[in-house]
Amino acid sequence: MKEHTLRYYEQIGFIAPKRDENNVRWYSKEDRNWIEFVLHMKQTGMTLENLKTYFNLWHSEDGLDELLQILRNHRQSVQEQLAIYQANLELIDKKIAFYEKSKEPGFEKNLFQTFVDEQQSE
Repeated sequence: MKEHTLRYYEQIGFIAPKRDENNVRWYSKEDRNWIEFVLHMKQTGMTLENLKTYFNLWHSEDGLDELLQILRNHRQSVQEQLAIYQANLELIDKKIAFYEKSKEPGFEKNLFQTFVDEQQSE
């Protein structure tokens, strides 16, 4: 994680590192765990706004239901993205198989038309 990102997270209250006698920041295990969680959530597309809400709910006494709803909604979003990625991966695999087949002797050289024909026959 970049230094300016850590400073920003400190500025918005996500983390509060201690400082040693030389004013060097020291991140607790809790800080590191939170940062790791944030990184994972951001990689899956969770917005910083949702992370802020999650963070505030996590530190409140009565926010468990809302916190769970944020995670459930995000999980649904990740599942939808995963389905899109899976469909795209299948298309990539088809293209790879198609081009590997096109290297065989006697294969029709009009690759685009051959691909279109194969797609229509499925």
